[in-house]
Amino acid sequence: MHIALLYVDAGKGHITPARALSDAFIRLGHTTIIENLFATVGAPMINWISKYNWRLQLHFPKMEAKVNARNDSVANAKRVRYVATHSHAVNDFQAWYEQTKPDVLVVPHFLAASIIQPLVDYLHIPVPVFEYAADVVFTPNLGINKDLDRLYICTEIGKELAIRAGQPEHTIRICPFPLKTEFMLTKPLGRTEARRKLGLKECFTVLLNLGGEGIGTTDFLDEVVKRNLNWQVITVGELSASTKLHYTVFKEKHPDFPLHTPGFVKNIQDYMCACDVQAGKAGANALMESLSLQRPFLISSLLYAAWPTSIFFERRKVGWVENNVEKQVDILQAYSESNEQQQAMQLAFDKLPLIFDSDAFAKQILFDAKEVMLGKFGLTLN
Repeated sequence: MHIALLYVDAGKGHITPARALSDAFIRLGHTTIIENLFATVGAPMINWISKYNWRLQLHFPKMEAKVNARNDSVANAKRVRYVATHSHAVNDFQAWYEQTKPDVLVVPHFLAASIIQPLVDYLHIPVPVFEYAADVVFTPNLGINKDLDRLYICTEIGKELAIRAGQPEHTIRICPFPLKTEFMLTKPLGRTEARRKLGLKECFTVLLNLGGEGIGTTDFLDEVVKRNLNWQVITVGELSASTKLHYTVFKEKHPDFPLHTPGFVKNIQDYMCACDVQAGKAGANALMESLSLQRPFLISSLLYAAWPTSIFFERRKVGWVENNVEKQVDILQAYSESNEQQQAMQLAFDKLPLIFDSDAFAKQILFDAKEVMLGKFGLTLN
């Protein structure tokens, strides 16, 4: 089977699952193509605007939550669908399809519902359209479409909210989380072993997550220093220019504080294994990878599409949501000093009803593709 995975280039939250699933399909003996969604409809300018706008909003998370909440309306979803089917996107998408001839379209972005599915229907293309809700706990209104062949989402709360928004329940599947290949194929290290491998101290360790764009401040670090806590903090990934400046100033002021900034690393799973908890922005991939290794997550910046994470944490007790820096450190300090809290966290992880397996997700998609092709189009796929 030939599977096309269409991502949107706004952060790494959508291309990462596309790559993870592509690797899984290839391991299972199939072929794939990974393509920028806006390239399939001939919209490079919209792609640039989307990418730039997202990076701008990450500097102002409170603004992002308000702006995107206002823009995510049923009316806007209808406008996007109309433009998709009444513009050059029709001819561009048809040309792309004729050139690539995929058997299935898998889109780890909500625009599957408001651009790709309407185009496929308009052009009468006999190919299933599957949307993966990459935010794992939520599908925006722009991602709701009763004509989607499947809507995949990893969590119960995500399914509940999608149904409430109007997605037919029979189209929704709770799916495994598509772990990246390095997570799938690498045995996790124990905490002590990981720290020894990375040259870290044996003390309470926070992995500070600034998201794929590396945007943040040193407010959290300043509070830890202020309390004279015997912690070490790790920040991986490339830092944005403004964030790098903040970190340089912090290191000059506190040269003895154990702050580790190794930059971009290929063994992120080792750093997750070495930490006691992650804290920072609620990128879905970082959150779920952390949970797969049974490391709790403290979310400091709750972006619009991640707002149901607080409901998920309230139900499952595997993390916290708090945007006040002093309260963030309060939470983690209490956790670091309480064996009872740590044992309760471990019990919560043992009961967590999530599956982390990109191969299992790929098999689910392949099964559903054959079912849809036979039932909807009267066709069979190998």
